Amino acid sequence: MTVSELMSATVQTVRPGAPAALVRERMRARGFHHMAVMEDGELLGVVSARDLARVGRRGPSAPLRLVKEFMSTPVVTVEPGASVHRAANRMRGQAVGCLLVVDAGRVVGIVTMSDLLKRVAEPPRQRVDRSATR
Repeated sequence: MTVSELMSATVQTVRPGAPAALVRERMRARGFHHMAVMEDGELLGVVSARDLARVGRRGPSAPLRLVKEFMSTPVVTVEPGASVHRAANRMRGQAVGCLLVVDAGRVVGIVTMSDLLKRVAEPPRQRVDRSATR
């Protein structure tokens, strides 16, 4: 199985100048945990719910902090044709919860640890033994 078969093609994005409070609200309202930080089509970083939690512990001015102050860089990416095994190893090796899927310099999707865990939790597919029908 390849990353393109598992990824979500809808990538939530935010600008680097957005305040933490806005990002937190968007994540809560839409039920996701990662956003690509982009400006003028360029991928600059990733912000996660974990990043927001760390910022939130920094006092009353935390909601006013800008994404560019706490986003994760460099962004760990993967190609759409990469195997799911390779993606899982990259996540584990880089200690990240998501990979942005990039094709020809363009963000085309996102694959998260949750996506990988759902795939592992699926029941195995039944193989049809075609030799028995011959």
